[in-house]
Amino acid sequence: MAALEVWYDQKPEDDFNPGDPAIVIRTHEELTELLDRVSEQSARQPCPSIITVYVAEDAYRFPSARVGVGVGLGYVQINSRTGRRATLGDDIVGDRVYDFQGHGEDVPLRHEVPLATVRAVLAAYLDHDGLIPDDFPGLHEVH
Repeated sequence: MAALEVWYDQKPEDDFNPGDPAIVIRTHEELTELLDRVSEQSARQPCPSIITVYVAEDAYRFPSARVGVGVGLGYVQINSRTGRRATLGDDIVGDRVYDFQGHGEDVPLRHEVPLATVRAVLAAYLDHDGLIPDDFPGLHEVH
């Protein structure tokens, strides 16, 4: 099981500057608490939030996860040296704006899935040191 480095709502708020601490997740309980907090905060703002997740011990930060967390829906995109995989929900055309540190980012609606699926994908990311098995049902190759 890996320790995960998460970038979301850093304290102090000087994102990605030297000395800025990442949130470190080591257990499923900590992961659940973080996702609950992000989802609750997303409910109070105009659009859902994005967090970025890395394996803390990997100096190159691969594979990385970009995760949208809303109230009932979200998405996960895993970027690795071998390609990109993402969650796939209903075949819906269009985009939803997600918030990444105060900047809007359009995410295809077809990538949104129930938050339970987002949780399962991130639990697998934690359990497998960021290397989610190719046959994991919650992720699909993105071309």
